[in-house]
Amino acid sequence: MSNLKLEIISQEGIIFNGECHMAVVPSAAGDIGFMHDHESVIALLREGVVSIYSEKNELVKSVDVKRGSVEMKDSDKLLVLVD
Repeated sequence: MSNLKLEIISQEGIIFNGECHMAVVPSAAGDIGFMHDHESVIALLREGVVSIYSEKNELVKSVDVKRGSVEMKDSDKLLVLVD
């Protein structure tokens, strides 16, 4: 099974840069779960938590966000920019 490349960046620097099985992101339209081969998406973030999961569906890390944007690039890279 292929992993998703995830990068979470804030104004202070890189919060997370690595691979995961799934990332759940709080978009303005509702939570979106991203995995490898997800369709291309650009969305605004709302206040909430980005949850990062391993292949065993174990929570690896949670990142609190207030606002920002998310972009699914290609079929394997998710970029989250937070304010």
